[in-house]
Amino acid sequence: MSGVTKHIYEHEIIDIKSMWISELKKIQEVLPKNYNENDIINLLKEFYPYEWKSVEFKYNYYNIKDKKLLNINKKIRYNMLEPRKLLKTLPLLKKILTKKYKEKYSKIFDEEKVKYKREELLRNRQPKIKRIDEKIEKALSKTQRVTPIYLDKLIGLYERKRTTQKDKVYILLELKKYYSNKIINFFLKVNDTEINYQLRWEAFYHLQSFNFNPRARRQKYMQIHTKNKKKKKYLKEVYAKEKFNIPLNPDELEYRILNGKEQKLKEFDFFISHSSRDGKVVQKLITYQNENGKNIFCDWINDSDYLKRNLLCKATLNVIELRLQQSKKLIFVESENSKNSVWCKYELNYYLELNKPIYYITKEDIENNNFNIKLLEDRWFIDKNYKEGINFNIK
Repeated sequence: MSGVTKHIYEHEIIDIKSMWISELKKIQEVLPKNYNENDIINLLKEFYPYEWKSVEFKYNYYNIKDKKLLNINKKIRYNMLEPRKLLKTLPLLKKILTKKYKEKYSKIFDEEKVKYKREELLRNRQPKIKRIDEKIEKALSKTQRVTPIYLDKLIGLYERKRTTQKDKVYILLELKKYYSNKIINFFLKVNDTEINYQLRWEAFYHLQSFNFNPRARRQKYMQIHTKNKKKKKYLKEVYAKEKFNIPLNPDELEYRILNGKEQKLKEFDFFISHSSRDGKVVQKLITYQNENGKNIFCDWINDSDYLKRNLLCKATLNVIELRLQQSKKLIFVESENSKNSVWCKYELNYYLELNKPIYYITKEDIENNNFNIKLLEDRWFIDKNYKEGINFNIK
């Protein structure tokens, strides 16, 4: 293991152990009278659930890296212990689990005192857990919990030697719109190894939004794996400092869909035609479809960076048409709001012209957890002049 890589990994382990020592000191006060190792771990998971999950994820991450090294006939570098075994290496835990300590604790055990301490710890921890819950839920609401095949191609495109820093910025933006172990592992890798300052910090803040507690990598510790002096100088002095800010407007998105590699790879199982006023039920439908492996296009998830209400223009309409073309099927979420929406009528009429299947589901069915979609045979929406109607609403 090289010096820098070893330094980074060892600091990860030091951080984890330091965190656990602090938590164990709190847990000590709420142990049952006759406790065992499982009781301690269950209490850690109860009062520090996300902290425990972050260690599990890091274990899986380093385990995957070791397996990749074995696959290319190299020695494993990390050999990280799984969380339970790593926890057992702590001197404090060893002490708590000794027979002498357990007997002493049992003798002085005070049920009322332990109950009070537990309630006190709960009062302290619940608001913090709730804040993390809300933070993660907010981050998840901006993503789809599915990994379509084209994401592997996007990751492959990012890792190509000839991919520019500018294109990598676009690729990261697209990958942020999906949540899965594979995507999080990729962002962990970018946070660990990416030489470019902007890209690495994009990955760091994205991981933070899901509470993965990444370690920020300082620029001077980033490794450059090449013996070519000219290339090494370029990567260190030019590429590392390159920065690109995406123009977040419909015109830019239209251009990228027509020209950007990261956009041309895209395809969707369903386009969700709906009223923004029905956002909560639409989110519920998307979650259900994601659980069944379907990749959905929904403007306020997939293109929320670009398609803002105050930026409505002809390019907005062009983007919607291009997304309809990229979608295999359309689901219309039927409600009073959507039936009165000129945007929904535009999408339905345009999709009908594409001669692709149109399905519908009522708002009430979604609210009642009935997710069966049906072919939309009633052509109530047909309007030969539908394009004129939508233009009237564009400012």
